[in-house]
Parts: sequence; structure tokens; C-alpha cells
Amino acid sequence: MGLVAILLVASTLLGGTTEPAESYVVTERLSKRVMLAYWLGIGRRCNLTAIQSEKGLVIIDTEASPRVMAPIQQRIEQVFGRDDWAYVINTHAHDNHASGNSLFRDAVIVGHQNLAQDMQWLMRRQMESEWRRKEVESAAERLQGLRALESRLAVNSADRRRAGGEIKFWQLFTQDLVEGYPVIGPALTFADRHTLDLGDLTLELVFFGKGHSLSDTLVYLPQERLLITGAIIYQHAQLPEIGEASELRDVHRFLAVLDRFLAADVRIDRVIPSHSAPLTRSDLLPVRDYYQRMLAGMQAARREGLPFEQAAQRLAQRPNFPAFRVPQHGEWCYGMHERNLRNLWRILAEE
Repeated sequence: MGLVAILLVASTLLGGTTEPAESYVVTERLSKRVMLAYWLGIGRRCNLTAIQSEKGLVIIDTEASPRVMAPIQQRIEQVFGRDDWAYVINTHAHDNHASGNSLFRDAVIVGHQNLAQDMQWLMRRQMESEWRRKEVESAAERLQGLRALESRLAVNSADRRRAGGEIKFWQLFTQDLVEGYPVIGPALTFADRHTLDLGDLTLELVFFGKGHSLSDTLVYLPQERLLITGAIIYQHAQLPEIGEASELRDVHRFLAVLDRFLAADVRIDRVIPSHSAPLTRSDLLPVRDYYQRMLAGMQAARREGLPFEQAAQRLAQRPNFPAFRVPQHGEWCYGMHERNLRNLWRILAEE
């Protein structure tokens, strides 16, 4: 890492909010056995689902780095009054989901058989000096901008507190990135479905297919009528994804999995997305319909011999999929619908 980056990090990690990290951990109790925990910040919410059972504690996803995860882990243990971690489940390996695994030393890490491959980028980011340097400098610039924002906010405002949480998050994350941390992959993997018997609870793990990532996994707790969707139902009104790695069999799997969870004999009261407040079973419907209409529409366009541009116009987002908001320029998901159209066109052409 270059001297400039080190100096920037040193200047931004020091000072700023003096609040302890644990003061920015938010918990929401869903039932006696289940709680959500997440870090308070500006657009920061990443739901981690903690479960207590006869056979131990379970955490679903483990945040962006060990220093970020540690106070969340401590708060969960305080609320449940126990620390016997049995399992860690990673819904996928993008930021905020699998970087705190190393804190759960006695737990079994569980994920889809593609998860280890999905996690390679976490190790490469630490090992490839140029990549890490850019990430650290970007984080330092972000911290400077956040401090400037915080200084303009009223001392006792909720916005100032969220800004403080965002600053603390980036301080801890950047410190871990500078010093490095162990990336721990799964010890227990599955191909299609896997059930964990926890005595008084069962956790049904279902591979969704390659879409948002290579290892997208949903977790269903029938006794709690709870479905944790990871990045599948990402947040309220967020477009679903057809990724660069998706194949036709994945798109068919998306539909089959969603149809199964929408079946009358499957009871779901709450859906936990990755990055927004809990949703309901009805929020699965527009996601299923999106995949269904996209596939049927593209197949019809190809049968009619239409060029891609006409097919894309026929399936434009605003008139066809009003349940989903159109991302603004600068958001990571900006242009998602257009990418989905192109990926699906490519998939059908390859088939």
C-alpha cells in the first residue's frame, strides 16, 4: 500500500465519533427464538438474522469485516443470554454477508457448494495490493465526506446519529482492510437443498440459482413462518437480478423456487430481505412475475425474429413492471433492468 493511502487512512481513522461501536447496533426481536441485528448508518441496514434453538445459536450472514461484526455478535449474545454458536449460514459472499465468519470459531459454516468460489474475491481484495490500495483510499475519501456531512447536522438529530454510525462502520471496516483478516469458507455445503435439524426448529436451505451471485441461498423456518431471502428479495421495490453467470436453467430455477414458496401449503408471515425492513409473502409475487414475464416476453420476441432493441422496448420497465422503482444514476443498481434484458437475450441466444 502506498504512503499516501497510509497517511489518508491514519488521518481518517483517528478522531471523529467517540461513541462505542456497540451503540450503533440495532436489534429487533421477531419472536422468542428469532431476532434481527444490523448496523445503524446512512443506507447501512444489512439484516443479520440470529436464531436460538435447542442445539445452539445460528447466525445468517456476518457483515463486512470482523471488527464490524464483533459488537453485533456481542449484542446478540447479551440479548439471548448465551454464546453457544452452532452454525453460520452465508446467503452469498458479497460485502456485508460473509466477512465476519472468523469470529464464530466453534460454529459450522454452511453455504451452497459455490460459496467457496464466491468468496475468492474477498481474499483477492486483501492480497492484490493495487485493489486494496484503491479500496482504502476510497474509504478514506468517504470518511472525510461523512465527517463534513456530520458537522452540518444538528447535534441531537437522528440524521447526525446515523452519520456517526456510518463513520464508525467505515473506520472499523477500513482498519480491517488495512491490517487484513481471515476469510473462512464453508465446512458444510449443499447442491440444491439442505435441512438443519436444531431440535425445536428446522432450517431449510434452498439454492436459488446463479443470479445476484454464484451461491444465492434462501433460508426457511417453517415453525416461525419466516423466509430469509438474502439477495433474492434484496429490499422493498428493488429489481431482481439476472446475472452475467446466469444460465437458462437458473432462470427456470428462480421461477420454480418462488412458485414453491408461494404455494398454498407453505406458510410465510414475514420475509427478511438483505437491506430493508421485513416484508411479507405478497412481496414475493412481483419478483416471480418479473422473471416470468421477462422470460416469456424475450422468448416471444425471438420467435418473432425481433431485434434486441425492439424486444427491450416491448419489455421496458416503467410500463411493464411498476412494482419496482427505477434506480437513480449513481446507485449500484442503476441500469439493472437493461442488464437483465441483455443477459436474458444472451442466455436465450446461447440456448
